[in-house]
Amino acid sequence: MKLVVAVEGKTFNVEIENPNASPLIVNVDGTAFSVSADGAAEPAAAAAAPAAGGADVIAPIPGVIQEVNVKEGQTVKKGDVLFVLEAMKMKNNITAKTAGKVASVNVSKGDSVTHGQVLMTYVGSPAPVPTETKTVAPTAEAPKASGGSEVTAPIPGVIQEVNVKEGQTVKKGDVLFVLEAMKMKNNITAKTAGTIVSVNVSKGDTVSHGQVLLTYKA
Repeated sequence: MKLVVAVEGKTFNVEIENPNASPLIVNVDGTAFSVSADGAAEPAAAAAAPAAGGADVIAPIPGVIQEVNVKEGQTVKKGDVLFVLEAMKMKNNITAKTAGKVASVNVSKGDSVTHGQVLMTYVGSPAPVPTETKTVAPTAEAPKASGGSEVTAPIPGVIQEVNVKEGQTVKKGDVLFVLEAMKMKNNITAKTAGTIVSVNVSKGDTVSHGQVLLTYKA
């Protein structure tokens, strides 16, 4: 299951391998996380991605630097934790991919970083090359049943907003519900225009994958 999720103005490509698994294995912009049922997350050990020259350490995902464990002139070994990066309230260790001597540390604790931003350079590495990131607008659409008259939950979660009521007419793209999953809010939008026949959930309800949220007629 693939989603584009917006969190505090930032967007992330999220892929859930098996929505019914426990714990969930969630890939966020290529980084794997193990998420337990209570919402706690344990990031998979992530080696810091090298730049094209193989000597720079770059941010594997957007986030905020929580810890800086290196300084200029320090010698590091392969596997040493260089930084702790928080993304979507989950902490991710960025480790050294190779041994070497630190030439420069380009970020400080509390800095917000983008995907691909150079965090540090090794001695003898080429000058950092600026990276360009693209923002993708959220595109989550509520799936409909084979008959085209039901809207179902795309993932398990908790209903945070119900924006429709019985008898209401909706247009394609209208936000019907806001569903929170793994502390991320996901807009569920109308796939087609129609009139609401019934709304089957309320704010605060916990829903499962595929559960019918509302029925409508075109």
